[in-house]
Amino acid sequence: MKFLKWTFVLVLSMITGTLLSQSLSGDNYETAKNNGKGTVTFTYVETPGFVYKDQSGKLTGVCVDIMNDFLQYVRTNHGINLNARFLGNGSSFSAMYNGVKNGKNGVFGLGNITVTEARKNEILFSPPFITNFAILVTHSSVPTLESMSEITQKFNGFTAYTAKGTLNEKRINKLKSDYYPDLEISYVNSSPDVLEKILNDKNSFSYLDLAFYLSAVKERKPLQRHKVGDEGSEEFAYIMPQSSDWQPIIEEFFNANGGYKNTTAYKKILVDHLGLSAVKLLDSAAE
Repeated sequence: MKFLKWTFVLVLSMITGTLLSQSLSGDNYETAKNNGKGTVTFTYVETPGFVYKDQSGKLTGVCVDIMNDFLQYVRTNHGINLNARFLGNGSSFSAMYNGVKNGKNGVFGLGNITVTEARKNEILFSPPFITNFAILVTHSSVPTLESMSEITQKFNGFTAYTAKGTLNEKRINKLKSDYYPDLEISYVNSSPDVLEKILNDKNSFSYLDLAFYLSAVKERKPLQRHKVGDEGSEEFAYIMPQSSDWQPIIEEFFNANGGYKNTTAYKKILVDHLGLSAVKLLDSAAE
C-alpha cells in the first residue's frame, strides 16, 4: 500500500514538472477577435495583497481583480469571451518571469513585477498599475530616524539584510556608499526571509517592498518604518511575451474613461487587498 502511495506521488510530481517545463502559450488578440472567444494564460508569483490564496485556496489579490476587470472590458468593448487559466505554483519570481519571456502570444505575468529598461528588452509591459514603495524598516525597538545622516549613530553596529539580485539590494549598497561605509551586508534568498531576519534581529535593517511591509503591519509584527528612507520610484505592471499582440488592448483598458486608476473600482480593489494604509501611502506619493 505504501509503495502504491509513493508511486502515485512520484507520478503526480512528474506530471506537474512536465506541465511547468512546457512553454506557456495563449490565444493572441487577432485570433480571439476573429473567433469571438479565446483562452489566455496567467502565470504568477505569490505576493501579499497582490496575488495570494484566500481561505478556500482560490487565487485573489490586486493583480487578479484588475485582470478580471480587464477580461470584462474585453468582453464588453471587443466582443471577446476570454477564458483565463492559471499555470505555475506561484513560488518563484524567476519561474514566472521566464515563463512569460519564453511564452507565446496570450500569456500574462502577475505579481510584484517592476518596470525596468533592461526588462523591456525581453518582455512587454502593460501600463503600471501601482507605484511600489521601498520602505526602510527595522525591529520596532529601534528609535526612528529623523534624517538619513543619523543612520551611523542610531543603526550603529547593525547588519543590513537583503536578497541578491534585487532592486532593494541596490538600495542597500547605495545607502552604504552614501551614509554607512562600514555597513555589514548579509544576503538571504527572498523578501520573506529578509522580513524574518528583521523581526528576529533587533540590530538589523533593510528595505521591504510595499506588499511585504503592509502584510507585516496587518499581522501586527514588531516592525518600525523609517519614513526618511522611503523610496517610491518603481512601478509594478503586468508582463507579456514579445510575441504578444495584447499590449495595445491592455493599454486601451488602462486609459479608457479617464484612466482605470482613477475609478472607484480600482480604489476599492486596493482597499480590499492592501488596506487603507496602502491607499494613504499611494496618495502621499502623488502629492
